[in-house]
Amino acid sequence: MSSEGSSRLRERARRNYGYIEREVISEGKRSVLSNHRIDDFDSVLLIASAPRGGSSLLFDVLRHHERTCSLDGEHDRWFMLHDLCYPTFESDVIPADFDSFDGETLGRDLLAEVGATERAGEHTHRVDNTLVRLPLQFPDRELPYEWIRDRLLDGVPLDEVLRELDISPLQYDEYATRDAPHPLGNETIEDRPFVSSHDHKRALREDDFERTLVLKASGDAYRLPWIRNQLLPETDVTLVHLTRNPAASINGLYDGWRLNRGFQTYDVGDLDLEGYDGSLWCYDLPPGWTTEGDLIDVCLLQWLQAHRHILDARDAFDDVLRVRFEDVLTDTPSVVQEVLEFAGLGESALLSENVDDPNEVMTTKEPRRARWRDREDLIQGTLDRADGTYSEVVERLGYTAESEWI
Repeated sequence: MSSEGSSRLRERARRNYGYIEREVISEGKRSVLSNHRIDDFDSVLLIASAPRGGSSLLFDVLRHHERTCSLDGEHDRWFMLHDLCYPTFESDVIPADFDSFDGETLGRDLLAEVGATERAGEHTHRVDNTLVRLPLQFPDRELPYEWIRDRLLDGVPLDEVLRELDISPLQYDEYATRDAPHPLGNETIEDRPFVSSHDHKRALREDDFERTLVLKASGDAYRLPWIRNQLLPETDVTLVHLTRNPAASINGLYDGWRLNRGFQTYDVGDLDLEGYDGSLWCYDLPPGWTTEGDLIDVCLLQWLQAHRHILDARDAFDDVLRVRFEDVLTDTPSVVQEVLEFAGLGESALLSENVDDPNEVMTTKEPRRARWRDREDLIQGTLDRADGTYSEVVERLGYTAESEWI
């Protein structure tokens, strides 16, 4: 699809989302969106990482804290809806001084699927969140949104509704029991695998804006100064920089690119990448991206550029905590406690239960330590070809000892 075709797709998504916002979602949701924006929250806990760096797991654990609010997944789909992405920009980098955007509308749209964590949850909130994301998940479809709402409110499971609409539930992380038979080629606004609404969430109330909003999107690695200076200039933002060793991250990226059911993001034209048969770009679009060469080198570029930009953006924030995903895997309670103390959050029974038994989210294969060694020669080859910038980032992140790369 050409950039003109992508623009038409986003325009249709904006039109359908606007209709759902005005006519389909609950009156309570409409009231919140008419009176508030994302920057009404007093404090934000922002997780920044490279893709396949473990941020989905850490985010899922933290959003179970009963003094937090959060979206159901990553928020950058709303940036894409507003054309704050490629091809407006040459990559996922948004300049720190870029101010040619509708802050009022973007701030309201970013709030569209935010809910407050509560053990009991709220069925209507989950239905509303499913509805507002449908135009972003299927921008090329004109769906019967009122009929979908009624079916979901009657308790019909989402995967059953999808099948009735001849839509494969394999596109959703929750229902992905296997891979799709071939690469998915239709462009979307929300990245696959799509997320489902969080069970322990209810609709926002006026006093919920005193809670901490937890945000994460791997693309934020390229827009941290812009978020700090333009999107949330008056908000108390604390930043968690989540790192993961290059071999494990590159291996996860390589798996994800070759997974037919996700993680497609952009149509950048014809791709000629050794090791990839799909038609869409996957994951973030870093500076220096290319449509030709070896897929494994693209994966290295995505890891390297993300962490280099995060390291360079640290000065834009007063409070930054670096966390190693390796420590999240080996000592989850201690790491989560460190993050909670950093963010000024106390104890939470619901979170503690999730720490003891975390969900499996956005996995490409069954988790296993040092799984990257299954293709060690391929990964070592791209690391050997890397330039001095790679060595500098590895040293700054503290990953010089390969024996620690689990």
